[in-house]
Amino acid sequence: MTTPAKVLGAWLGVGTLLMVALIEELPAVPVVLGGWLVGCFVVGGVVVADALRLRRRGDLDGLQRSANVVKVAAVPFFLVNFVALARVVLHVGAGDREHFGLRGFLTAVLFVVLTYLVMLTTSAYSVGCLAVLRQDGQIGRGFFGLHLILQFLFVTDVVSAIVVIEVARNRLGTARRPGLLSRHLLTGVLLVSSVLAAIWLVMLAADYLDWYSLFDGDWFWYLGYVPLLAFLILVVVPIVPLVAFRTAVRCYLAGDLDTLRRLNRTVKLTMIPLFLQNFFLCLVITGVVSYLPLRLLMQKESDLWMVAVFASVTIVPGIICAYLMLLPTSIYGIACLALMLRQRLITPRFCAIHVVLHLLFVADVVSALVVSARGRARAAVPVAR
Repeated sequence: MTTPAKVLGAWLGVGTLLMVALIEELPAVPVVLGGWLVGCFVVGGVVVADALRLRRRGDLDGLQRSANVVKVAAVPFFLVNFVALARVVLHVGAGDREHFGLRGFLTAVLFVVLTYLVMLTTSAYSVGCLAVLRQDGQIGRGFFGLHLILQFLFVTDVVSAIVVIEVARNRLGTARRPGLLSRHLLTGVLLVSSVLAAIWLVMLAADYLDWYSLFDGDWFWYLGYVPLLAFLILVVVPIVPLVAFRTAVRCYLAGDLDTLRRLNRTVKLTMIPLFLQNFFLCLVITGVVSYLPLRLLMQKESDLWMVAVFASVTIVPGIICAYLMLLPTSIYGIACLALMLRQRLITPRFCAIHVVLHLLFVADVVSALVVSARGRARAAVPVAR
């Protein structure tokens, strides 16, 4: 990796700390943050020049190493930056009631534009990787065009960078097998969450059968926060999904179907208790929120639409949050299907159907078992011959 890449990575680390200070409303932070932003653009200009230099030299290894450092450093910065953006916009907008929060909107636009400019500097090395790979004929036009676009969009730039970096390493012959921790990190998080969720479900069943009273201890209420903690780990701070995605990409490029198949099946089976708990909690919360309008309806003081409104206020966000948690658990399955399609073990129709099923509640578990069985059976055919 080059020195400018290290400097930008360190500078983004400083920016992360400043964003945290901004959230805490420490004095003089906006002024210091302005100076940091000017410095970031200066460092960014040097980084762009360095990426162009490496691109002219065709130094794919230097580009991928630098891209990896910069994008890893950018993840915590942009996560904290999003929280700071929401905090500042709400504060400014709440204080501008005379103009209906217009200042808050303008602040948000300014914040987004500046953040986007910072994001562009972090994509310089990844774009350089794409240019070298395309020049050497190691990637096609479709891959080049798609990932070039993704490098200029929020969130997708990180996902695209992981793919581009791993493809570059694969072409260089420096690709590494996923380590034990990276292979089982997602499974471990889901396992711990599901064990706690299973305890909660057992306690709920025991209370229903009068074997145990939920009001005798606090553990039941503490365990009710498990889905929220899982949501924070899998969605809000998406380090675990990114590690799982990099693992899936490495397995795909290495043609390691067996690992993808096993990880997909294990993850989908492990998550069941967690999602059952989340489902019951959504039902309980929706019932509690809808109780008052339902009583009013029974007393003929309300209309049915009020009950529907109150119910949707809780059930819709609950479904959205649960679906966002579902997406990381389908990473291995979709990668497995893509690899099976590349190896001509399945038809495009089978692949498309099961990709959709992997993105649907309940059906994703059934699909994972079917895909795992198909992968094992088809992979064994050449050996049998």
